[in-house]
Amino acid sequence: MHSVKSFYKKISENRLIKALGPFSVLIVIILIFSILTPTFRTLGNLTSVGLSASVYVILAMGMTFVIISGGIDLSLGSIVGLAGAFCCMLLKMQMPVWAAALGGMLMGMMCGAINGFMVTWMGLLPFIATLGGQWIFRGLLLVMSGGATVTVRSDITKQVLDDFIFLGSGRILSIPVPVYIFAVLGVALSFLLKHTPYGRSLYCIGSNPEAARMSGIHNNRIKFKTYVLAGTLAGLSGVLLAARMVSMTSGGGNGYEFEGIFATVVGGTSMSGGEGSVLGAICGAFVVAILRNGLNLNGINSFWQQVILGVIIVIAVYVDTLRTRKAK
Repeated sequence: MHSVKSFYKKISENRLIKALGPFSVLIVIILIFSILTPTFRTLGNLTSVGLSASVYVILAMGMTFVIISGGIDLSLGSIVGLAGAFCCMLLKMQMPVWAAALGGMLMGMMCGAINGFMVTWMGLLPFIATLGGQWIFRGLLLVMSGGATVTVRSDITKQVLDDFIFLGSGRILSIPVPVYIFAVLGVALSFLLKHTPYGRSLYCIGSNPEAARMSGIHNNRIKFKTYVLAGTLAGLSGVLLAARMVSMTSGGGNGYEFEGIFATVVGGTSMSGGEGSVLGAICGAFVVAILRNGLNLNGINSFWQQVILGVIIVIAVYVDTLRTRKAK
């Protein structure tokens, strides 16, 4: 275990400097939109950004853990939709909000376990396993919903409806409830990643799986837990998204896995594994949310937004590739 700690210490050098990269990008984008678009600076708009960013943040934190381990998860968007729809269905069955939310998270956890099983015990490549998971979970959502939007507004009591809306878009001291949720999660997951044997093992596996195995780390067990964690966080994202919309469409969460990858890569996580942070994921997710918000305020249509985000992620991956080659 001493060798594992030494290895972790070595690959974590200058992490403060690395963390400043995504934070600097975030600050620059905020300054640009603040100058170009005065309405961007309003309290109402900034609150809206925080609310929309919450789903991306939670999703990106899960994706960060997976990519640090040297994997990828292309099914997280489908899990968001499936978990959100399942939560709505539980509410329609007259379950309380807390139980329905827990059910949505458990659905995400089960999906993550399926991904983890395919990647570890079946030995499938993460790209193939989670691509299959993407289709499976999206198909289950379509079967469950019959291809229609699952809405709860007319099927639950006013009190339950108010509680559900409060979970998704309520405010405490003018700050949206989901912001408090991801802030608490951010602290907890950052501690898990940096100050526990699990976190140190995750970095080691992502950097050098064979060295990690020889150090006594159970690679498959750690990877399985990581996919379960990512699925659970995606499930929570789905619950919050459903609570904000008071429904879930059959296409809910579609493409969110790419938003998660975008936020993770822009946040400084290396696609080759072994490097990344929760703080970087949060910064990257806010970059996504602020870019979308700023582009919308400036009248840029969604098609061009897709192009712009695609170009940015290509550049981010290219820079990471150059940096990785230089490090070698």
